[in-house]
Amino acid sequence: MISVAIVDAKRDVREGVQGILETSDGFCCFGSYANGQSALEGLLERPSDVLLIETDLPDMQGADCVRLLLEEMPGLSVIMFTNSLREEHIFTAFKAGALGYISKTFFPSYLLNAIREVKAGGAPMSPSVAKRVVTSFSQLENPLPLLSKREFDVMALLCKGYSYRKIGERLFVSPNTVRFHLKNIYRKLKVNSRHEALIKAAKVGMV
Repeated sequence: MISVAIVDAKRDVREGVQGILETSDGFCCFGSYANGQSALEGLLERPSDVLLIETDLPDMQGADCVRLLLEEMPGLSVIMFTNSLREEHIFTAFKAGALGYISKTFFPSYLLNAIREVKAGGAPMSPSVAKRVVTSFSQLENPLPLLSKREFDVMALLCKGYSYRKIGERLFVSPNTVRFHLKNIYRKLKVNSRHEALIKAAKVGMV
């Protein structure tokens, strides 16, 4: 059972998501919050596995709320749930620690798959968001010169939200080889997880 919380100023959005979760096997809604402060208080008392959060909240930016929550709950998996495609919102969210960024113009199955993916360690992104990330990334050469060409390719696909299996298929290598490259990437970047690697990539403009 994956527990999910939603933070959005619009009541109809919160109720819509809650309805989808409560009528889908394997999911439950642990909290519904209209602003950042209530989310901070509620989630600290009753943590969830996954958080869906809007970029613009009445009392603070969604990215600021994410940053504060992850300081206290580093295991929380966060998906930005918004219609904003502003690059400022996208990159600020990833730098704050969000793992996914999806549009509200969704089919219920897409939302549920995104929640499953982020819970499994993935980084789900709507196609329009992924396109902006890739466009930004393609304008760079190698902002992480410590990485080999293959490691850089693996990191690029990681930034696009690919799973280990999909990275392997794209690069024609096994998932175990992908894990080997990621182990070297983590060592070179001095990080210990996919989340930390994505944050470092965001800081140098890869995402």
